[in-house]
Amino acid sequence: MMSSSVNHSSYGMKVAYKLHLQEATFAIAGHHAGLPDFGNRIDTENSSTLVGRMKRPNPDASHWKDEITLPEVKPLASLGSHFSDMMRIRMHESALVDADRLDAEFFVNGKVERDESPFLEQLLQDLGPDRLSSSIMPPPQELREISKALAGQLREHQSIRIMALAEIMERRAESFLSAKASTSLNEKRNAILRDCLTHGADPEWKPGLYTLTAPTGGGKTDSSLTFALEHAKTHHMDRVIYVVPYTSIIDQTVKEFESLLGPDSVLPHYADAAFQLKEENELTANDLHRSFAAENWNMPVIVTTAVQFFESLFANKASKLRKIHNIANSVVIFDEAQTLPLPQLKPCVQAIAELVTNYHVTAVLCTATQPALQDLFAQALRRPTLAIPEIAPLSEKERSEFRRNRIVDDGHKDMDEMAAAVEGRNQVLCVVNTRKEAQYISGVVRKHGFEDGTFCLTTLQCAYDRERLLRQIRDRLAQGESCRVVSTSLIEAGVDVDFPEAYREQTGLDSILQTAGRCNREGRRDADASLVHVFSTDEGQVSFLKQNMLAFDLVREGNADLASSKAIHEYFTRLFGMRGDESLDQRQILKAHERGISGCRMPFAQIAERFKLIETPTVPVYIPVNEEASALCAQLADPRCYTRGLFRRLGRYAVNVWPKQLDRLKEAGKISALAEHGTKSDDDAFILLDMGMYDSATGLQVDEDQLPQNGLLY
Repeated sequence: MMSSSVNHSSYGMKVAYKLHLQEATFAIAGHHAGLPDFGNRIDTENSSTLVGRMKRPNPDASHWKDEITLPEVKPLASLGSHFSDMMRIRMHESALVDADRLDAEFFVNGKVERDESPFLEQLLQDLGPDRLSSSIMPPPQELREISKALAGQLREHQSIRIMALAEIMERRAESFLSAKASTSLNEKRNAILRDCLTHGADPEWKPGLYTLTAPTGGGKTDSSLTFALEHAKTHHMDRVIYVVPYTSIIDQTVKEFESLLGPDSVLPHYADAAFQLKEENELTANDLHRSFAAENWNMPVIVTTAVQFFESLFANKASKLRKIHNIANSVVIFDEAQTLPLPQLKPCVQAIAELVTNYHVTAVLCTATQPALQDLFAQALRRPTLAIPEIAPLSEKERSEFRRNRIVDDGHKDMDEMAAAVEGRNQVLCVVNTRKEAQYISGVVRKHGFEDGTFCLTTLQCAYDRERLLRQIRDRLAQGESCRVVSTSLIEAGVDVDFPEAYREQTGLDSILQTAGRCNREGRRDADASLVHVFSTDEGQVSFLKQNMLAFDLVREGNADLASSKAIHEYFTRLFGMRGDESLDQRQILKAHERGISGCRMPFAQIAERFKLIETPTVPVYIPVNEEASALCAQLADPRCYTRGLFRRLGRYAVNVWPKQLDRLKEAGKISALAEHGTKSDDDAFILLDMGMYDSATGLQVDEDQLPQNGLLY
């Protein structure tokens, strides 16, 4: 066994390098500090790159190195591209980091009760407690046999877990399919569910890449989970990973899965998950179970965000990489696949293709508006004639039977005209492109005497207020009370509401169809009378949406049915064509994998720094909107109170503002920097001092007519 005083990562790295074991070299070098850049020949020993570390003097390992017997190993062959080789290195790093942490936790720091504990106990007995206590290393062949036997037991355990959950979904599906459908809509949902159940159980549907294009209201969440668990059971896969684009809808997905499968089988892994908001001394037994599982994703069903999933795959830090080896041999559902950010689209597609090709992953692109990704996947998979099978194929006639509203063109409107249109409806949804428009329209409606039942939803409100207002909105809709909602696109992110009529400012076709999914959602009204009005304004002509708007205009001219698969495919094809290849990999992530960065080969650390799924140069302002928020903000006065749990709980009370808005709030003396409360940086976050600048009904006031002028416009 190694002495703790020996720099074992540096020594082990050099041994592995001499044996030409590229993956082991990187994994050993980075299993504490994270994967370094490989670097280049001119790096000196002062460089943090792998080359630089190789040039440093050898650590003294004379008192233990003769005890080591190296097994006979062969270098792994290249997978054919630098991207593949770098992903394989990350996977090796992940496996080593997880094993190292579990080993230290169980054998050194005292046993911790987690799902791995019985297997670690078995490993202890197989290796021999007396031998280990005497620091005697078993021979390599014995280690190999013990590990193979234990891996088999672990795989059997995981298969049993998946089988039990699949049977729950089977029984649920059969109960729906055997009963007479109460409505024609339920009959159509059952048809999709039947396809998911049948194809999931079919051994001919092998692990690979699939689409599930279920129209809004088609029950895609339930059906996709049924397919995933059935497919995992059929092909002896370890887990299901459900990737959700927005934190605003992840809670409802988690609650649905927990009600079906039980909380012990579902891991919600995102910053605002309940167990993540607690301090260590507040954690229950179930919280601890989830906290441990979040480190390495050892749960049968994971619900996480697209940011967490993809940024982990491109990470270099050991803590973020630790879980990714457990993505292998999994079914991964990408919910609302059309929301993958275009500036990072090609790296995301390449990562999915890599998982499918080399790690026995089944990936399902699940959405009502399927993006035209076939060509990008064909390029990533190096298969010119790629066909992506659809799990629940629908004819255009069958798709049209899901139609519950009609999209109409209302032409150009100014803001006051839109306010008048909203005033004239008892229940209506109006979705606009900017937060400023939403605040203005809802403000005019409220001033005209419609304050009761009029709601504004934007990210200028903290999450606490948005959640509270959404509960009120759902209650008023259910009771038939007046409910006029003016919102930005955040309400399109899977928020489950049902309005008789809707307005949508012109944008991309996918967003317009998402708004349409909130109009007559349950099909209780006549489709032709449930109108979705598309309008344009001067205020909503924002630069980042110009290409989406142009693509929509071109598609609208030649398609009478904008919800048809033909129109959707044409829209995405045009949009991707306008953007061009370079804009689909804005930070040149793929080029960095294949060619390096500025002469630095395999730049793991630099790629991790570059790859941000959603790049928003915004800064949080904490709003002391209630007693809890005020108490949390008060704790910021004492740096000794700073914990991960504190800042995560504060996240519910944060409003993210742009730099120009932040400057104006600073100049007006409306906010104070955390630096004034003891933190090192004055750019990390701020506290709102003047609560007159915040209204729970409309959010933070940041426009030029609400703050002193300083020449900066937003």
